Amino acid sequence: MLEWRFKLIKALAFIHKKNSLSQESFQSYYEKQHAPLAKSLLTFESYERNYVESCMYDSDHKLGSISIFKYASEKSLSILAEQMASTPGDILRKDELNFMAVSLNFYVFTDSIEDSKKDFKRKIFYIAREKNELSALDGMAGIQKISDNLIKHHQEIVGIPEYGVSRDFSLGDLERVANDLPDLILTSAFN
Repeated sequence: MLEWRFKLIKALAFIHKKNSLSQESFQSYYEKQHAPLAKSLLTFESYERNYVESCMYDSDHKLGSISIFKYASEKSLSILAEQMASTPGDILRKDELNFMAVSLNFYVFTDSIEDSKKDFKRKIFYIAREKNELSALDGMAGIQKISDNLIKHHQEIVGIPEYGVSRDFSLGDLERVANDLPDLILTSAFN
């Protein structure tokens, strides 16, 4: 994986699962079918899927993944945009219908400086609607901030802080924090 030592362009895609799929089926299709297909058709600098851990939500929860795409430059982003506007993009959009609730999906672009280069198996994302919420989890034992993920051009969201979770952070710790911060999302990360 590339080491990011500078400000980068980062897109966070909020991918929703079809109603007919369990979280496990959604993740299995994404990892075994869609992600390999996307990697075979497109040029990625960094492509990460963060699957929502269903233990935190009821069975009606629709968000399946927060997928992250990182670009070192506007040129890199434009190459991917060109690929998505051609046949490879058509193939991927058709495949998305097999497991995604496409109409619910959305993405945001962020200005990001990565505070941590470490890979984490679990992550926490938090939707910050006010500037002071960007640091709501800072300094908490068992988690490490990766990025504030400051949002460009959005009226309601300031940023989506991203944290890596260590083994020292238990599900009980997370449940206590989630009571105070209902927009908190626990995920399992796959590159």
